[in-house]
Amino acid sequence: MIIYIISDEKKGHLSQTRGLAGELLVRAMQKAPNATHAIHEVSIVGKSWLAKYFYKGKDLNLPRPDLILCAGHSTHLAARSLAKHYHCTLIVCMKPSLPLRMFNLCVIPRHDIPEGKPVPENVFLTNGAINNIKPEPTAEKKDTLILIGGPSKEFKWDAETVLNQLSTIVRHSTNNIVLTTSRRTPKDFVQDVTAACPSVRVEPVEQTGPTWVADHLATAREVWVTQDSVSMVYEALSSGAPVGVIEMQRQDAKKDKISRVARGLGMLVQDGFVSTFTTWATEHKLPEGCKVLNEAGRTADYILEKFPHLIS
Repeated sequence: MIIYIISDEKKGHLSQTRGLAGELLVRAMQKAPNATHAIHEVSIVGKSWLAKYFYKGKDLNLPRPDLILCAGHSTHLAARSLAKHYHCTLIVCMKPSLPLRMFNLCVIPRHDIPEGKPVPENVFLTNGAINNIKPEPTAEKKDTLILIGGPSKEFKWDAETVLNQLSTIVRHSTNNIVLTTSRRTPKDFVQDVTAACPSVRVEPVEQTGPTWVADHLATAREVWVTQDSVSMVYEALSSGAPVGVIEMQRQDAKKDKISRVARGLGMLVQDGFVSTFTTWATEHKLPEGCKVLNEAGRTADYILEKFPHLIS
């Protein structure tokens, strides 16, 4: 199976397509070990709208694809044009800006579909966005990992509220505690958390590399994520570690509306995937035997069942 990933070179979108492509390749190699299998990334960065609309891959020197994956609105036109040119299967890993019928399959987080609305036949629902994080069962689990976000369209940033929760978590933890920030975290928070929780090892995002989060998720005994960082919640769950959510205040304009982000997180809490700080504070422990998300693997199984010709 030859897979093309049409890329806008954005980290989050590549995490989705690489995660799914990797799981598909593993299964394809198991089912057809003597066939040729490969993943090729095709960047469309810098191409105009018109160039994407008529894109035929003439600049490529690659084997003919069996499957094209894309994520990111700017990739849709080029992916569709290329799939039409090669007469191959086209899958989008998000709710697309183009009509759903233009794709053979749309892999969409379930919180992006309004509750009660019928799910089209060419839609496969996942728990959050797919990612490329996997459990590492042989790694030594030693740390409590804390992932800090910041102010967003939906959540206010209140350093005191976050620090109070962090202090409580630190007091009741016997693990090494490692904390990192995000691009949205206010600059003075590192100094604040260092003063309030001196036992915490703080590694600001500016000092981390592209694999820092994945590497530390592999050795995390438990993970805490601020409520605004929903994509990190899903990545933490994919690592197999118990996950807690550090709560934040919603923006005033959003208080009476349930957004897709809030709906997705609410589903995770209701289904027992994560624990909020308020719930954790009653017993000071995260749920044992937490549920592990493997949405990339689950989606890959569905794709190969639905499109058996991909490895026939």
